[in-house]
Amino acid sequence: MRALGAILLVVACGGVGFGWTLRQKQRIALLEALRAAVQGIGTELTQRGTPLPEILEGEARRSDLLAEGLSQLAKELRRGKPVVQAAAPLLEALSGRWELPQAAQTMEELCQRLGRYDAPTQGDACVRAAARLEQIGEEQQRVLLEKGRLYHTVPLALGAMAALVIW
Repeated sequence: MRALGAILLVVACGGVGFGWTLRQKQRIALLEALRAAVQGIGTELTQRGTPLPEILEGEARRSDLLAEGLSQLAKELRRGKPVVQAAAPLLEALSGRWELPQAAQTMEELCQRLGRYDAPTQGDACVRAAARLEQIGEEQQRVLLEKGRLYHTVPLALGAMAALVIW
């Protein structure tokens, strides 16, 4: 019975480490989806002059990760809310649940420019925001490469040590 408990303890601790790695991979995927959406918004604004709510709905259809947030943002814009106010839930999710405050700040700066200036100015803001999001994604990728093994090894080692103590 003790052997089974020790095995379960090691497996549970290993699961925590793999969970940390998975969470980091999800952050990277979210940043990539956000970067692609921002690039798409910039392209639509500068090349086609499409209204922002329509652009957001199109980007929502392209991205599974951002579909709900972008659709809600488009609805709020159609109701007449300013972009920054309409984007508040998305910005809160980035800084809170996803623990990406730099991405939230970048998106907030972009939202302050969307809908307020001419299309080329908004497009330039999108280019800058996409570049910054790419940089943040590269930083998160570096964290994953540097700490990925650590995320797996330390919980497994702690679980093994706790199992030995219990044994």
